Amino acid sequence: MHVTTILTTLAVLIPVFAIPTGNPDDTTRQILARQALAAPPPCVRSTPPPTADELKARFDKFVIAFVGPAGKKNITEAFEYIAADYINHNPAAKNGAGSAWGILSPIWQGMSHTYIRSSIKGDMSWVNYGTSQFGEIVDRFRWEGGCIAEHWDVGESYPASK
Repeated sequence: MHVTTILTTLAVLIPVFAIPTGNPDDTTRQILARQALAAPPPCVRSTPPPTADELKARFDKFVIAFVGPAGKKNITEAFEYIAADYINHNPAAKNGAGSAWGILSPIWQGMSHTYIRSSIKGDMSWVNYGTSQFGEIVDRFRWEGGCIAEHWDVGESYPASK
């Protein structure tokens, strides 16, 4: 549901920020080059996979980069933990790290995020955060070989404590 809202918002905003057709002048080209984020290389699964402690450390670094406090949030760094063949279970988004990058990289750094909580159990992890634009969100991720291999966010709820 939240990604659908994001995609709908982007569909409305993209024409507003569209680059004029024709030949942009040198100044426009320089500004666009500075503003564009380059996608990081995808995460490569490790064999053998990381230990539980190593995976927890990777997850913690991902969470800080994904929704961390001001000055720590870094969408490029967060995507270093996502495998190229990542499966996105949101029906409004395509599979693959490239698709997720195309959706999130233009907007993520400019959005305000409030970290609520996160946890990892085995190969599954959850990140719960709020945004002023889309409300409270729970993202669930499945890890494989130290990389994020799958993502869910539609109708997700944070797991109950044991």
